[in-house]
Amino acid sequence: MQMRNKSWAILLGAAVILGAAGWWVATSREQSAQADFTPRPLFPGLTGKVNEVASLEVATVKTLFRIERGATADHWSMPSRHDYPVRADLVRKNILGVAGLETVEPRTDKPEYYDRLQVSDPDLYQPADEAAKADPGPILMRLVDADAKPMAAVILGKAKSFPVGGKPGQIHVRKPDEARAWLAQGILEAPADPAQWLVKDMIKLDRSRVAAASVTHPDGEVLRVTRGPEKTDGSGIDFVLQNIPKGMKASSVYDVNAVAGGLAYPSFEDVTKASELDFAKATVTEIVTLDGVKATVRTIPAPDQDKKFWITVSVAYDAALAKPNTDNKDLLKAEEAEKQANEAIRRLDGWAYLVADHVARDLTRRMKDLVEADRPDDKKDEKKG
Repeated sequence: MQMRNKSWAILLGAAVILGAAGWWVATSREQSAQADFTPRPLFPGLTGKVNEVASLEVATVKTLFRIERGATADHWSMPSRHDYPVRADLVRKNILGVAGLETVEPRTDKPEYYDRLQVSDPDLYQPADEAAKADPGPILMRLVDADAKPMAAVILGKAKSFPVGGKPGQIHVRKPDEARAWLAQGILEAPADPAQWLVKDMIKLDRSRVAAASVTHPDGEVLRVTRGPEKTDGSGIDFVLQNIPKGMKASSVYDVNAVAGGLAYPSFEDVTKASELDFAKATVTEIVTLDGVKATVRTIPAPDQDKKFWITVSVAYDAALAKPNTDNKDLLKAEEAEKQANEAIRRLDGWAYLVADHVARDLTRRMKDLVEADRPDDKKDEKKG
């Protein structure tokens, strides 16, 4: 019995050694093959044809959208967003990025392993684990010429490293009509969300420029804040809440100031034609600057979207509203303010923007949001302290 156990132990040990040796040989061969592999363009000759690209088609796990070139190389738009302008710099970066992709190492050619590298066809992709569910998954990008002929197509998968300081990152890729996946290097930035491709410029009205703001609700309630006295300590301007009910006081200077700064950091998540929505019962916010710009924002809850809102922004310049102040270095000169207003008119007129709750909150404040009981006992305690 002892001899039999000893024999089994010897056989088992030999098997382990052989298995380890086989793994070492296989790994060494793979590493050797990868070390000897010379990087080469994924799309040879495409770099010289990038100016012929007339559209990009992008397919993700959640959506499919197209970006088209306009009359000039710097004008791109998205048909699914009513031809809203797209960032030309981002389009160019991705066209050049696809053209410049270089294969670094061969990867799997077995479809059952595609999901691990996120190089499956987007409509077939299944996250390989819980962590992968947070990733956008595979992004299929096609470059198409003016005759609707495909120039290149690539599935952008899991990134190994990201571009930094002009140096390329590494990403797993696969041509949709080929079995072999690759680790490639290049400089790309391909958002899966179509809204991230859109030009995000709206109008920026810093609170330091604002003279007054008002919020008129559909039920008739009107909230007003006006610019407070100039400070000498350089700590900025505070705004004063008007018509505070008797026995109440402003609860937070920060929140009052936020009403005046409703367009200080505007951002949006999607866009559509304003004519497709009903703004008849909108909350109307007016922000007037010391340099003559007046912005009117209309806000409504987004149908079927919790904590989302649609807004429109109309802008005008009125020299009569200007109150020059040479001490305020943030104010625009008359011609600059008029130019800002005119550019905003061309950019924003006719559009509605989907914004998050934190954006709409400061544009739709009510009196109850900004006041609290004014208790005399609190003032006595403050004096004692």
